[in-house]
Amino acid sequence: MQFISIKKYLTSDISTPYLVFISNFEYTMVIDELLHEDVEFVNTSDYCPDPDKVPDIDALLNYISTAQNKKFVVKGLGEYLALCGNAEASKELSRFKDKNLIGNKAILLLRGLQSHIYGFQSDPRFENRLGTKIGNGECSISFTVSPISIRSSSIFGIKAILAELEKGKHENIVCSTSINLDNSLFKINKIKSAYEGIRYILPGFEIPESSGNDNFWEKLLDELNKNNDSLEEIFKNHNLDSNIENDFHIQITGQEYRNWLFFIALKIKTNNLNNSYLRLVLENTDNFETFRENILKYIIEIPPTDRRFKSLYKDRKSLVKQFPKFDIEDFIVHNRRIMSESIFKLTDNTKKEREEIVAWVSKNGIISDIADIYPNLSAYMNSYVFKCPFLSDLLTEYFEEYKYQKLSNILKHEFLDKVNELAQSSRKFNQLPTRNEILDKLDKTETYLYWLDALGVEYLSFIEYLAKKYRLSISISVVRAELPTITSVNKDFYEKWEDGKKEKNTDLDDTKHKAKGGYSFDKVKLPIHLARELDIISEVIEKATTILTQGNYKRFLIVSDHGASRLAVLHQKEEKYDTETQGEHSGRCCKLFQPYDLPFAIEENNYLVLADYGRFKGSRAANVEVHGGASLEEVIVPIIELTLGGKKVTVKLVKDTVGVDSHVGTEIELFLSMSLQDVSVVLNGKKYNSSYKDENHYDVKLSDIRRAGVYNADVYSGDNLIGNVTFKAQGKIGNVNTDFDNLF
Repeated sequence: MQFISIKKYLTSDISTPYLVFISNFEYTMVIDELLHEDVEFVNTSDYCPDPDKVPDIDALLNYISTAQNKKFVVKGLGEYLALCGNAEASKELSRFKDKNLIGNKAILLLRGLQSHIYGFQSDPRFENRLGTKIGNGECSISFTVSPISIRSSSIFGIKAILAELEKGKHENIVCSTSINLDNSLFKINKIKSAYEGIRYILPGFEIPESSGNDNFWEKLLDELNKNNDSLEEIFKNHNLDSNIENDFHIQITGQEYRNWLFFIALKIKTNNLNNSYLRLVLENTDNFETFRENILKYIIEIPPTDRRFKSLYKDRKSLVKQFPKFDIEDFIVHNRRIMSESIFKLTDNTKKEREEIVAWVSKNGIISDIADIYPNLSAYMNSYVFKCPFLSDLLTEYFEEYKYQKLSNILKHEFLDKVNELAQSSRKFNQLPTRNEILDKLDKTETYLYWLDALGVEYLSFIEYLAKKYRLSISISVVRAELPTITSVNKDFYEKWEDGKKEKNTDLDDTKHKAKGGYSFDKVKLPIHLARELDIISEVIEKATTILTQGNYKRFLIVSDHGASRLAVLHQKEEKYDTETQGEHSGRCCKLFQPYDLPFAIEENNYLVLADYGRFKGSRAANVEVHGGASLEEVIVPIIELTLGGKKVTVKLVKDTVGVDSHVGTEIELFLSMSLQDVSVVLNGKKYNSSYKDENHYDVKLSDIRRAGVYNADVYSGDNLIGNVTFKAQGKIGNVNTDFDNLF
């Protein structure tokens, strides 16, 4: 019916424009109908002088009023006036409705001006002369407007905006224009920042704006414009689409856009990440600026009792492995907040952390978790069972106590008494062969001699552990150095070596008692230098593995000139008498003088050598450890022969549960995947030899195990640690907690 009124207007004698207030749905329908009429469509957008300049309405009005006998349909005018607001729309509509077109006709299609219908409807001429209403007059047009282009498909400028409307577009229009639309009758969603533009393009984008700065958001928006609004395409362009957790430190290092984009990619892909600690940090981090710090420190907030802790700790360790020294040092300081928990958050990734672990254990005692936190320290503290005739028990007990006191940074009176007793008694270490006696018997063909200065036997359990780790076969000879235990009288083995390649390493010696080692007892009393000592030895075993693997040498021989004493430094004792010669090597020895009355001194090689923990006057105190004296830790040194290991050996028990007798002990049967020589078991610091049963089975009688319980034992072939077994010994009743057990 409304269209009939339009057709009547076209054939009437009315000389003013006809106002058609129209709804979205009817808009295109009416245009389709008018296509069949003898009319000319006029676009308001055509009167925009520039892409973002408002249309010249005067020119439009002049055109439709000065043509000769034309019928016009004007599109876009209603929408433009609605964008201008009520005041401008009222003014222009009043001007148009009274304009004499001088014989022309002009149908004005007016969308978006429903609020103006009522004023015209009150005029009795409305339906017959002024215009009509088609539909309910409602309009669903809205605009999302930004001062910058937010995507490649957005519309720029008022001219293009009106052109879209003239085509009948009736939903939200994404556009950018410099025209002020504050008074618009349409709903205007203003995008004030690149971040808001991204949120519009990606409705599910939930990362907060505080996660990045304006520059980063603008760069991301620009990339979205160029990549079809696809984040995945952007991530792919920056190699962030797959294996995103690899090379974490490289990805996170820096404050550039690429580093930030890596953070955004992680945030978006959080649920698909493998690293549990990384997921947790991302869930609790919204700001890129704090991301790196949180990766380092968030573990501090998680108590070790948390059921997730071990998994989180392991995953964090892999993430922070390449972080620089200053970051780690900052973490260490903050990690001390709750000292009782701090040890559980440290790793063995860095030297500073390893030193911090040593310091903590020194003050608080070793914990079972140390095997996971710092495996090398745990291996160092393991008991090493010596296999020396007549001296095995003495040396095993002595060095187990020595290592405990070195780590705990104390010197027990009972141990000092033992040292003094050994110093005054006969030289028990003389029962050991000399270094040269053993070296002279060794096969030196295809052998690489490696002199590790100041390597004592305290490290043998650690070296044994490393040999197993790198699948090396190891043979250990425990020998004695010449007195005094100084390099000048213990280097002939190296000078005489003519059988192949040789190399000297003084790092261990430098660490113990030279300024360039970087440690000082005056500055730091705790034995943090132990961490460096273990690092040096690890590096040597790694070098041995490399050299042997290259195939130029069959044997890698590690030999030492002397050991060193930490406990002599802790004792801080100086003899209170004058000497005719000056003390050397922190006073542990001096040139021989007569007469002397020193029960702890040994006369040898024209020197007086102290076998207790005393010092002669006239020599500066040691840095952290000392040598030159005749304590067991200074005199007794190892000769370690390493070769490539063969096929890996499987070690298992035939039965995990065995009977125990209060008189004869118990017996276990070992299964080995290959036949080996000299198979033994070390349990509770004691060695038990096996008896050969067949090529895969070995019986071991444990005569000292007479109580029910669960036992853990190391299995050796010669000096090679080949495995570990755990068994349950139970009495006749069959339970560990029995009356039988309580008898002992």
